[in-house]
Amino acid sequence: MEIITKLTPVALFYIMFSLGLQSKFSDFKKVLTNPKNLIIGLSSQMIILPIIGLLFAYFLPISQNYKIGIVLITCVPSTVASNYLTKIINGNIYLSISMTAISSLISFISIPLILSKIVPALGLINVIKFDLSFSKMSTTLFIISTVPILLGILFNSKFNNFSKTVVTFFSRSSIIIFICIFFIAWYSEFEMSIKAYKELFWVLVMLSSSILVYVNILVKALNVNAKDTKTIITETFIQNGAMAIIVGSAIFGLGTGYLFIVAIYSLFQYKVFFVWYLLDKKLNKFV
Repeated sequence: MEIITKLTPVALFYIMFSLGLQSKFSDFKKVLTNPKNLIIGLSSQMIILPIIGLLFAYFLPISQNYKIGIVLITCVPSTVASNYLTKIINGNIYLSISMTAISSLISFISIPLILSKIVPALGLINVIKFDLSFSKMSTTLFIISTVPILLGILFNSKFNNFSKTVVTFFSRSSIIIFICIFFIAWYSEFEMSIKAYKELFWVLVMLSSSILVYVNILVKALNVNAKDTKTIITETFIQNGAMAIIVGSAIFGLGTGYLFIVAIYSLFQYKVFFVWYLLDKKLNKFV
């Protein structure tokens, strides 16, 4: 398993570079002309969602392994897949890419802050057992997440014609790598998988339902237009499971049980998302 922990950061670098290739500096300008919904989306994604995860982890009577898994999956940014889903449901693709890129760019600060400062302060983890250095986590995430996104955006902005010819390959291959990382996490935690899934099923349902309910209330209360509403819901709900697995494996190691809930939630979220989308689409027909 040691080779896996060494290869997964490379995989995340590749995925983040692929995300950057889909973005241009001009895309951000389009969103920033009316930044209200971008601010609402980023606040939902990077502040309120982690708070929900921390509240679940703090109050639910579940094992520490599962608590940390919940925190991990709710503190990472959205993923490349959220951009595809936004396009499928006819959301605002520019807002989607901007939210994914910006939240991923800032993740080298937000994730270490939550894991190294807030989680230990709440007594959710044994600080002596793990290396929770803010500077170490921040540096690592900056190198494997922030840098490749910036490189991808710069490459796409400077060599747009060429990037158009390779972006499809990078996008599809990054999704394949994404799936492979899930299977690695499943395999490493396989011994406890059946028991844990039975214990966690209702936790997953409550967590995913809570996120969808709160973000729906948020966008309606703030009068966000229909297209941006779909985008903010998608970006907030679809989390970067690959990043959570990579960060978790780097800190806690594989086969420890910390990553199981991350792996199953990463798959579970897509099922819940499509159920929400179909229900929302059906209900809107009668409005």
